[in-house]
Amino acid sequence: MFLQFFIFSPKERNYIIFFVSVSALCYAAVFVIAEHYQSLSFSLPEGLLNAQKWNTVVGLPVLSMAIGAYAFFTIKKAEDETAKEKQDLKAAQAQLIQQEKLASLGQLTAGIAHEIKNPLNFVNNFSEVSLEMIGEIREERAKKTETRDEKLVDEILDDIHSNLEKIHEHGARANGIVTSMLHHSRGASGKKESTDLNALVKEFVNLSYHGMRAGKNPIQVEIVLDLADSAVEMRLVREDISRVIINLCNNAFDAMRERLQKSQDTNPTSPDFGHEAKEPNGSYAPVLRVATSSKHGKVAMAFEDNGVGIPDEIRDKIMQPFFTTKKGTEGTGLGLSITHDILKAHGGDLGIESKLGFGTVVQAVFDPSQQSL
Repeated sequence: MFLQFFIFSPKERNYIIFFVSVSALCYAAVFVIAEHYQSLSFSLPEGLLNAQKWNTVVGLPVLSMAIGAYAFFTIKKAEDETAKEKQDLKAAQAQLIQQEKLASLGQLTAGIAHEIKNPLNFVNNFSEVSLEMIGEIREERAKKTETRDEKLVDEILDDIHSNLEKIHEHGARANGIVTSMLHHSRGASGKKESTDLNALVKEFVNLSYHGMRAGKNPIQVEIVLDLADSAVEMRLVREDISRVIINLCNNAFDAMRERLQKSQDTNPTSPDFGHEAKEPNGSYAPVLRVATSSKHGKVAMAFEDNGVGIPDEIRDKIMQPFFTTKKGTEGTGLGLSITHDILKAHGGDLGIESKLGFGTVVQAVFDPSQQSL
């Protein structure tokens, strides 16, 4: 108790010293008065002349007050420390979430580079061809009027115009990829905007796949996109839903990588899942099927893999924060937890069906009428 005294601030220690000092003085005065009442020039009321009664009537309450003061400041100190620990824990959780987001961005880097390379190749090729065409026009313009082929010049100009449109299209594509990357790294603004879910799914599934292919332990995966025939427009936070797509794709890749490592020449198939995990020679072939749909006022996207599946004993834990089956520092255990929170903020929910040894289907269902503003 004495050592605990020094955990208080100087101001709190002064208060405790004051209460204890006053209590001690009052307590001592009680016995002095009780023992020497006969020498006083006035008489005390009968019943208060006994030192034990003074101790009971005055001393014990005062001592209790001092103990109460000490207890009050001890509890207050504990509450302050608890509040600080909670604040530190929230800060640590926020930092872990940011690290998880940056880690997913790091995984996307290779995919982003691959996706940007294609439009840049088109830009380079079309611009190079256009420069050659301009040279042809200049050669034709240098001829005399009577030998100049104006029709050929017009055709070349039309081709250059078409090339410039292609350059603009692919340049805009590259700009969109970079913009998506910047938004994903900076964090969501929280503002919901009308977005084509099909286009968003297609873009980030491809980025996730190419990122996985360029990362550690890459595997070959057949990507099957079964997107709704018509555009699926809904109000959403683009950066948040892109994280959902990335998280679910990465989980599927991990499950299929694990099964690939365990696979043998023969591979069973399950009637519960639409895609067989077989190549022509019978060996295991990872397949990720991603589908979108819009029915009865609800929007859904489903991620079906033919990986190892989820054991029954951990199925109830997989959405808990920081729960992970990955070894060491390979996973934070925040992927599905963050995904579930994002979907709830969009009026959605996460459903998981899995069969051990055959694969998993994760379905995100949105109800636009339940979205928070």
